[in-house]
Amino acid sequence: MKGIKGILVASITILLFTSCTSLGRKAKPYYYFQGMAKPNTIVMTVDAKAENALVVSAFKGMEEFTKRADRISVSLTPNGDEYPLQTKDLSIYGVVQGDYPKFLINTGMMYSSALTRKENSDGLSWFEQKDSDLSFSVAKNDTFLFSNGSYATAYDAMKQEVPYIDATTASMMVNTAIAVYALEPETFFDFGLGLPVSAIKQMKSILLLIGKQEDSHTLDAYITMDSAKLAQTLSQMVRTGYLARLKKDKVPYKIADLMKMFLIQDDLFTIKGMKLSEEQMDMLKQSITGFVI
Repeated sequence: MKGIKGILVASITILLFTSCTSLGRKAKPYYYFQGMAKPNTIVMTVDAKAENALVVSAFKGMEEFTKRADRISVSLTPNGDEYPLQTKDLSIYGVVQGDYPKFLINTGMMYSSALTRKENSDGLSWFEQKDSDLSFSVAKNDTFLFSNGSYATAYDAMKQEVPYIDATTASMMVNTAIAVYALEPETFFDFGLGLPVSAIKQMKSILLLIGKQEDSHTLDAYITMDSAKLAQTLSQMVRTGYLARLKKDKVPYKIADLMKMFLIQDDLFTIKGMKLSEEQMDMLKQSITGFVI
């Protein structure tokens, strides 16, 4: 009995210490879009509940699917440098998180005459649309994966969980309605900021955070340029365009407010709290709805 008692005490002690260690080293959350941000790839992640109308327009005719969505993250890799970014000639894969039971949905898709079931030598299976290059499946419970290229490649990228985007940036992205990130972009979509392709190619990275307040949207942007001089040039360019828009729309402004909105620190150009016009949001929505499906 003494031996058993000693083992139990030792086991409980180990469990307690293990629990304390686990609590002290709480793992940082990983988001699927973190694994999408390779150079010259544009990453978009959308809060599907906050931007329900946008999601519905992106997945037309799939009302039940969009109701179940919580977050949509998409990787867009251009196969050229045409500017602005076009929907054609893009390598795309995306992850939709929400209420998607794997067994029920995948079983249902097996009986669709519009789909063909595929499987590779590793036992990975998915579905392909007969009239398009789109492939998809519920990769695991509550996670719907789609691609216009190799489904197996997209699955591997999702499964590996390599955080190309750091935890701080990822937290900023997940806590806004729409976030867009690109590392060393060669092209970008037209967002109404008046950015020439030369400015895009001189960026180390660009992060756009679009927040929603009732019926309006605001932009926070963090753009790291190849040099401090280029950041200064970009600031002047964006500021001039923004002032022109305000004057055109006869919107009053204060220089002091603009100084708080546009900031420069070495090679980092920051925009804080810029109210987006309906035209800019329409351009963004057209881009997203055109790229997703």
